Amino acid sequence: MAERGEAGSRPVPRPGGPRWLRKLSLKTRLIAAFTILIVTSASATIGIGNAVFGRRVVELAASTMAVNLRVAHLRLAERLDRLRAVAALGAGREDAGELLAAEPRLEFLLETEPGGTVLRRPGAGVSPATPPRGELADFLAAALSAGEARSGFLVLPEADLAGLGYDAPPPAGLLLAAAAPAPGGGARLCGWLLSGRSDLMAADVALLWPEGPADHAISVFLGERRVASSMGARTADTRADPAVLRRVLQGGRPYTGAAQVLGGGWYAAYEPLRDWRGEAVGILGVGGREAAYADLRRQTVTLFAGLIALGMIFGFIMTYTFSGLLIRPVADLAEGMHRVAHGDLGYKVRIESADELGKLATAFNRMVRAIRQRDIRLREMTEERLSQVEKQVSIGRLAAGVAHEINNPLTSILSLSMLALRELDEDDPRREDLQIVVEETDRCREIVRALLDFARERTPESRRVDLNQVIRDTLVLTDKYEGMERLRVILKLTDEPLMVHGDPKQLQQVFTNLITNAAGAVGAGGDVTISSDEDSSGGYAVVRVMDTGKGIRQEDLDRVFEPFFTTKAGGRGTGLGLSVSLGIVRKHDGTIEIESEEGYGTTVSVYLPRDAEGGEGRS
Repeated sequence: MAERGEAGSRPVPRPGGPRWLRKLSLKTRLIAAFTILIVTSASATIGIGNAVFGRRVVELAASTMAVNLRVAHLRLAERLDRLRAVAALGAGREDAGELLAAEPRLEFLLETEPGGTVLRRPGAGVSPATPPRGELADFLAAALSAGEARSGFLVLPEADLAGLGYDAPPPAGLLLAAAAPAPGGGARLCGWLLSGRSDLMAADVALLWPEGPADHAISVFLGERRVASSMGARTADTRADPAVLRRVLQGGRPYTGAAQVLGGGWYAAYEPLRDWRGEAVGILGVGGREAAYADLRRQTVTLFAGLIALGMIFGFIMTYTFSGLLIRPVADLAEGMHRVAHGDLGYKVRIESADELGKLATAFNRMVRAIRQRDIRLREMTEERLSQVEKQVSIGRLAAGVAHEINNPLTSILSLSMLALRELDEDDPRREDLQIVVEETDRCREIVRALLDFARERTPESRRVDLNQVIRDTLVLTDKYEGMERLRVILKLTDEPLMVHGDPKQLQQVFTNLITNAAGAVGAGGDVTISSDEDSSGGYAVVRVMDTGKGIRQEDLDRVFEPFFTTKAGGRGTGLGLSVSLGIVRKHDGTIEIESEEGYGTTVSVYLPRDAEGGEGRS
């Protein structure tokens, strides 16, 4: 069955959310909401910061490795330049021994002259040497052909390294060498072996990473094998990462990024190591352990998270403080409402602020003042209306007593008229007049009986009744009311009975009020239309009383159901008719709706639940 709202009321929204949430105070809910917001925002910020810092650490490590690789390259280039300067200076000097003593890194000095080849080594004196061959011969020839000193990396086999005085040389070694033509003919070649020189790499690491040399390394590869590394002799002859070999040694391009070094993760940078001919013969690489940068990342994230945590704590404190400041005016308003609800209409909420709460407090105080003024007016009106009601009740009782007294002579008139009518012949001309007397007397008796039933106090009797019949009985009662003879009543009742469950006398009282109100509104020559039907759902019976009167003003439409409110002028109404009628209809689980447009009349609709099945009486 379709539900309908009560007349004059508005739907009240129910509070949303689960029951446990509705039990919490507004302050607690505000703190919880802001706490959730702060925690989620901080967690998201920390997560994003962790990802950003992780990426930035990787970028920083790659950038650092690229820069330090360039520094390591410059360090090797500086050593080659030093060798070239030594070779150029030593080529015109006779004191070769002093040259070796002045340059502690020099490991050999090879002199080729027309008279033969001589090898000088620190602390070993002078010894005859085999004339240079292979790579050494080509390198010396290039210097002689250029007519100036030159330096570079040489890759020498074990036999050539032994010819330079190295004991137990590796199968192949990477040599830093410089050569220069001698003024008297021939040439001088000097240098030292880079393979196995971990001390040089360690010195460069200490220069580049003074605070963390143990987590960083510089390595030199001959081919794919590591021949010198700051990590010491234990890394000798180990292989480079295959990805690095493919890009750097085979492709001849630099590499920067993650790499596997001795089975561990590193951030590294590599570039080809080219010999004096410009051919890639090895790799120069620098790197740092991922763990070292992970520590940096962890420290950065920890610091960032700590700052966020401090911000969260500050946010919690501010949330608690401002929620208290925000809720305090609301609590004052709630206290004011509580006191006003218990009758303290002199209470005033004091919230001195220019925000919405201050405006709300001002509106509340105005409302209380208006309620107090209205309460005073209502008491005055109530006293006046009660006096009028008492007078009308007295008149009603008097009218009921008069009606009761009239009923006895009417009964006598009717009885005697019916006896006289029986004595007359069918063709007696007096018979028609006497028949009219009987009919009119019977009609008067029905009107008096209806008036007595309407005025008599009795216990409500709820039963299944036909609304159409109740309307017809009501019209018999109201037919002689003042003003009814000057208007036209139009009935539009359903052909079939419109059954409801209720008290017919109380319903008759409702329709009497509505019909007499409509009659008073239209005046002479107007129309009052009474219709009955069922609503669109079929669950309600609808009775509409429509008049063509002047209508009700819009500002009065919401007040027509208030007790003692009337739009009738001159004190003609008590203002109780519609209020009592609405109370009766509500007891029957129905409602009353009013539609009116000023100047076009009023329509009053009574909705009552249908009782089509004819069930038993309701409790």
